[in-house]
Amino acid sequence: MSEQDSEAFEMRSRALFHDSVEGLDMRIRSRLTQARSAALSAAHGRRPWFLDWKLWTPAAGVTAAAILGVSLWIGTPVGHHSATMADALANFEDLDLVASTDEGSGDAMDMLQDDIEFYDFADKAANSGPAA
Repeated sequence: MSEQDSEAFEMRSRALFHDSVEGLDMRIRSRLTQARSAALSAAHGRRPWFLDWKLWTPAAGVTAAAILGVSLWIGTPVGHHSATMADALANFEDLDLVASTDEGSGDAMDMLQDDIEFYDFADKAANSGPAA
C-alpha cells in the first residue's frame, strides 16, 4: 500500500465515521454522552484513604529526619569529641606561646631571631635526605 493509498483510505474512513455520527438521532447521542460521562467519573473514582500521597509525604519526611538523627547520634564515636577538644586546647596553647611576650624581651619576632642558628639547622635537617 503506497502513501497515496493510505491517505485515500484515511480520508474515506473519516468521511464514513462522520456520516455515521451525523446519522444518529439526538436521543441516542445523549445516551452515549451520558454513558461516556459515567464511565469517566467511575474511572476517576476516589482512592482509599491509605493510598493518599498527602497523608504519607509528611510521615516520610519525619521518618527520614529521625533516621538521620539516630544515625548521626549512633555513628559518632564518643572518644572522637574528646580528641578534638584536646587538639583545640593544644593549638590554643601553641598560639598563646607565640603571641605572648615577656616584658623585657620586646617583640615576639625578636625572640624568634635569637635562635636563628637553630632554625637554620632544623631547616637543613628537614630538607636533607635520610642519613646514609
